[in-house]
Amino acid sequence: MSKFIVSVSQPLVLAILIFIILTPKELVDGRTISNVVTQAIIKTIKVNKDEIIDCYDIYKQPSLNHPSLRNHTIQIRPSMYPKNIKSGNFGTLQLAQTWHKYGICPHETIPIRRDMRKHYRSIPLHKHLRPKYSLTKTPNTFQPNVNTAGHEYAVIKVRGNFLGANAKINLWNPVVEKQYEMSLSQIWVSAGDNDDLNTIEVGWQVYQPRYGDYQTRFFVIWTTDDYKHGCTNIECPGFVHTSSDIALGCNFTEMSILNGDQKDAAFGVHKDQNSGNWWVSVQGIPVGYYPSSLFTQLSKKAVDIEFGGEIYGERFEGRHTSTQMGSGHFPSEGGFGISGFFNHVQVINENNEAEDPENVETYVSSPNCYDLKIDKKRINGYGFYYGGPGYNDNCQE
Repeated sequence: MSKFIVSVSQPLVLAILIFIILTPKELVDGRTISNVVTQAIIKTIKVNKDEIIDCYDIYKQPSLNHPSLRNHTIQIRPSMYPKNIKSGNFGTLQLAQTWHKYGICPHETIPIRRDMRKHYRSIPLHKHLRPKYSLTKTPNTFQPNVNTAGHEYAVIKVRGNFLGANAKINLWNPVVEKQYEMSLSQIWVSAGDNDDLNTIEVGWQVYQPRYGDYQTRFFVIWTTDDYKHGCTNIECPGFVHTSSDIALGCNFTEMSILNGDQKDAAFGVHKDQNSGNWWVSVQGIPVGYYPSSLFTQLSKKAVDIEFGGEIYGERFEGRHTSTQMGSGHFPSEGGFGISGFFNHVQVINENNEAEDPENVETYVSSPNCYDLKIDKKRINGYGFYYGGPGYNDNCQE
């Protein structure tokens, strides 16, 4: 009887041991990282108690789980770059992101910021991004036909046929009044309208619900259906990350100082003419791309390019939010060193040539709260100053 029990239990014990050995799991704030994920992580870099960078095998990155990318061949670098990018269109940062101080990701890996918050869920795009609207064009301006519901803008726009855009954007850490409000500065590259609106967006943002803090962080966004689907950074599959140096959703090392040193970074989006992929770059470094197969309208070209600032605010206590845009100061208060700026602003035409924008339209949703002023001197190429404090004596509601 005992011999029979031993002969049955030994395989069971062995099976349990094998299961334990071959099924490693890591506990992070009450969540587990599955075996598949841990096998893809080559190295982990601890920045602080709230931030960890995982270096993923580039060929096992989560974005490849998108249905249209199951058999995707990764393009390691762009096959060509836009011509005539101005030599001054590279930012002042030497060390782009804080995590670099704590380690580097090996060759053929990509850095992914691990979210350390409990019970975190991806934030739907429509909860905080541009609401659906159509545009009515008037000379040098464009106006939304519907209420933008808490969103404020100070932007310029150009229309035509484009393969991308570039700009150097001033880096600030604007004050965000309430936890669920947001401030960002970015480039929009889009095509289509209504439910078929495709857009790629790149720049910096301050948004506590996404990152768990109020730091200024590099981000990208995409959608193919007017923000009903798609996502920010890699909250869903889509963006194919290729750089081992730059991580999405990570903060920059330095910010501009009012009336002091100014820090800026070059951001860009361009369509590779051979692969059709839309490449995102920061500081001249190709970070990764959105495959053309993700899109309907942007599979061909972009027809609208926008540059500027946006905030999302709620009117607590019946007044306008004091969430800042840019530096939190109006262009009328002073230019360089006081107001936020975009300079070396360029669009990329159908010949893959970067050029200054023409026939520029402007839109400022609430000039008493946030404003925009074109820099006519053009010392640093085409540019403009923008931003503001939000709530003030002239901005009440």
